[in-house]
Amino acid sequence: MTNQGSYYLKNLMCKIKFLLLILLSACSITTMSQTTTRIFVVRHADREPGDNLNAAGLIRADELRRVLLLTGIDSVYSTNYTRTKKTVQPLAEAKNLPILLYDSNPPLVKRILKYNKGKTLLVAGHSNTVAQFIAACGCLPPFQHIPDTQFDNLFLVIIQHPPTNRSKKRTCRLLQMKYGLATN
Repeated sequence: MTNQGSYYLKNLMCKIKFLLLILLSACSITTMSQTTTRIFVVRHADREPGDNLNAAGLIRADELRRVLLLTGIDSVYSTNYTRTKKTVQPLAEAKNLPILLYDSNPPLVKRILKYNKGKTLLVAGHSNTVAQFIAACGCLPPFQHIPDTQFDNLFLVIIQHPPTNRSKKRTCRLLQMKYGLATN
């Protein structure tokens, strides 16, 4: 092998080592970074007296599907009431996802944090449970009770899970948005 060939071989080996070093660094940075769980939270859509959605509620449920369709929803949770299931049904059907039922907030939050870490979810609740759910996630809800006439709130709970270092605690951020026709 000539000196020039030897030079090119050494240069190529240095470049390969450098690329491997960059790849290994990127892998270690990725494993050290935080995992994020995103949970969209809504109160059921507009309802008739009783447990069913009215015409405005059916339109709002379809609007929820439209708004969240491209957000990467992995799971859909609902209480076992017709109004909450019908609120999330258009999105669940569009994403070909089952509607997973839950009874109360603390067990649901534990279930989400254990089995859905790093996922994007939708949770449908009620005027008196949405704030409790947000608080159970670790965020400060903007109010304790949603007025009976208000159906247009869409919350995004963002939970940052620390890397394997157990000395850090998970953090929670809350975004409040609106969707569909405004209600009061």
